Amino acid sequence: MFNVENPVVIVCCTDNNYTMALATTVCSVIANVSSQRQIVVYLIANQITQANKKKIIKSLNKPNVNIEWLVPDEEKFINARISNHITVAAYYRILIPELLPAKYQKVIYLDSDVIFKTNIEKLWDTEVADNYVLAVQDMDIDAAYVSSPNGIKKYQELGIAADCKYFNSGILVINTEKWRRDNLSEKIINYINNNRQHIRLHDQDAMNAVIAGKWGELDPRWNTQAAIHKYSSWKETALTEEAYNNVINNSYVVHFSSVAKPWKLGCKHPDRSLFFQYIDLTAWSGYRLTFIRKVWIKIKDVIEEKSILLTKRKASNKNHKTTNSSQENKRIFVKGA
Repeated sequence: MFNVENPVVIVCCTDNNYTMALATTVCSVIANVSSQRQIVVYLIANQITQANKKKIIKSLNKPNVNIEWLVPDEEKFINARISNHITVAAYYRILIPELLPAKYQKVIYLDSDVIFKTNIEKLWDTEVADNYVLAVQDMDIDAAYVSSPNGIKKYQELGIAADCKYFNSGILVINTEKWRRDNLSEKIINYINNNRQHIRLHDQDAMNAVIAGKWGELDPRWNTQAAIHKYSSWKETALTEEAYNNVINNSYVVHFSSVAKPWKLGCKHPDRSLFFQYIDLTAWSGYRLTFIRKVWIKIKDVIEEKSILLTKRKASNKNHKTTNSSQENKRIFVKGA
């Protein structure tokens, strides 16, 4: 019998682009759970094909796994900044406490580009205390603190201390009870709407701005980000020597947090083979970067890049027309006066 009274509750967010990666992430979690504990998986998803949805369901069809699907309100993120590899799906995590049943006081959020190497129960049993979230400091030295070059642009205006650490939002233990009570989703969305021009790292930037100083630190091994591998010594990072050696030699979770993903072109991550080890536990088993697939990915990337540029150009033209119209109305009003 499985332990259904105290399940591990995890949440992932996706659109059609990350369905294969999501299934691989969750399968790595399932494969490393050694007890009879039930795992409840909430998938916040939009615009995914029925074929990919069926593949996800098939991949996660295990006796101790319960899947729940949730649909986000994308209109809430109409002003959110997106890029070539960051879509609006990245912002879904902000809505997690609002979308999940109130009976859950905490959940674990996972990006769809992480691979677990150890039992997630250890993370689940970590005391969240009075923090909004538990997270790992960003391992890119340019984003390790709010005052870093890629930190929060207006941290001084917000009254945040320069030495306040900046967390990576790829793995979060969320205190959903406290989050709901303090209406944090609305506060973060308001920040996005009011500071679009200041935001650097998308949803992560907004969460750090609102939650600054009110989050707890996890052992960095729970989110070993790709950036750590570009440094030759702990002295080049924000980590201690011991922490650096731990994440390099004994990571709990591998996070393919750079633009280059194992299933795409150009990935040189030293642990990229782990992704293919776990993808073979999914309905995408056997997926590899063959020559034909590499050509197709290249063509697809070019098409997507042109599509994004066209969308941005249309938005820019629309804003330009709106500005010109407003100026013309002012001239007519002054002339009429």
